[in-house]
Amino acid sequence: MNVDHWTPGRLISTLYRRCQRHLDRRFAELGIAAGHGLYLYLAELARRDGVTQTELASCLALDPASVTRSLRRLEALEWVSRRNGEDGRERHVFLADRGREVLPLIRRVLEEWDAAAAKSFSPEERRHLEMLLGRMTANLEEEEK
Repeated sequence: MNVDHWTPGRLISTLYRRCQRHLDRRFAELGIAAGHGLYLYLAELARRDGVTQTELASCLALDPASVTRSLRRLEALEWVSRRNGEDGRERHVFLADRGREVLPLIRRVLEEWDAAAAKSFSPEERRHLEMLLGRMTANLEEEEK
């Protein structure tokens, strides 16, 4: 990697850090303890409630131990619940009522960030960026196999 040149990976890393700082600040302003990536779990569970911890770790590209720690925090907030699966080996994760209550605020903050980050993009540019980032993600998922 040429450290004198801003590569796509370096730009994405910088954008990620700016995003996290912005989201953490906004969640704190609203009194929502969803910073440090906890919002990711709620957003994913809103799409796929009842997924297993393993599936959650995979789709969020996080290691299982980190997912377990974060789920403990979310359970303490009463935002999620975990239940054993039929065979007792796998745990399923569900949004709890309090998690559903905070979800609209989290969505609003995420939408604000997306709008601010892409405010100068045309709809076509935005679609193109999403397509390219999706391809980069798929490339890296293939590398991990």
